[in-house]
Amino acid sequence: MRQFTYTVYLPGQKKTVQIEELPFNRYKHLVKNITNDNDEIIISFFDDILKDLCIKEENVKNYSFLDKLILLLTIRSVCVSPELELTGTCPETKNTFNFSVKLVDLIDRLQNLNLPEDVYSITKKYNDGSLIVELGMPSILNVGISDLSIINTVIRKIILNNDDVTNVKEEIVDHLPAAVLKDISDYIEYFSKSLSDITILSVKSPFTANESIEIPLNLFSSSIIDFIKICFKRNLMSLYELEYFLVNHLNIDYELIKNATPAELNIYINLFKEEKRQESDRMRKGNKALNPLQP
Repeated sequence: MRQFTYTVYLPGQKKTVQIEELPFNRYKHLVKNITNDNDEIIISFFDDILKDLCIKEENVKNYSFLDKLILLLTIRSVCVSPELELTGTCPETKNTFNFSVKLVDLIDRLQNLNLPEDVYSITKKYNDGSLIVELGMPSILNVGISDLSIINTVIRKIILNNDDVTNVKEEIVDHLPAAVLKDISDYIEYFSKSLSDITILSVKSPFTANESIEIPLNLFSSSIIDFIKICFKRNLMSLYELEYFLVNHLNIDYELIKNATPAELNIYINLFKEEKRQESDRMRKGNKALNPLQP
């Protein structure tokens, strides 16, 4: 049976991709990993989710971190909730305040950054075209400034004497000419500067006129992966309580719970609450009819 899919445009790929729904059982395991707080494992889990949900995208694990961020925010918006409820701390007064963010606004902003084309991808030729190297935004969601893995992840393709040798680029990198390594270094610096003034999120504090909370689009800090974790984080016990309530009080089959999205399960809860509210209203009206003096 054909699965329901939704779509999102990826500026790095310059195309619209289809995404399948994130089932509750998979979401619960993601929350477990986020609770365990091992970034390496969490990033790997996010990559696996993208691979499994973007079934028509054979190379999604190698998509740029920006495209991955857009994909994950879209999954969060559609399958969990379209709004993100957060608590911030004013940088000046240190007072806390609650605010909500519409994820569709963040996605739209990331899709329309108006970056130069050579930030997303650039091709360099060497030795009269016998060596061609295509560079692009890193695919990993978090990287240290001195992490050598960034060199591999910005290399999108290597053509040597008309042969595509990208699948063995880890073995080739150490043997690349100095001119190539310099171009790679220059590209990393170039795309970093191009993104340096861009924020994922900026929220003004209600306590001061000028102060705001900002999350930069900075791959060389933990800001991106930390923000994604915040988007999907939830109290793990609340998920078990939700399962217990749906099975024992609403008598919903566990297979349905396991395969439904968190957003769909929230609909069942809201329908139950509305049913109870209507029952309460009917009882109150009935009691008032029996006793007109009752307020």
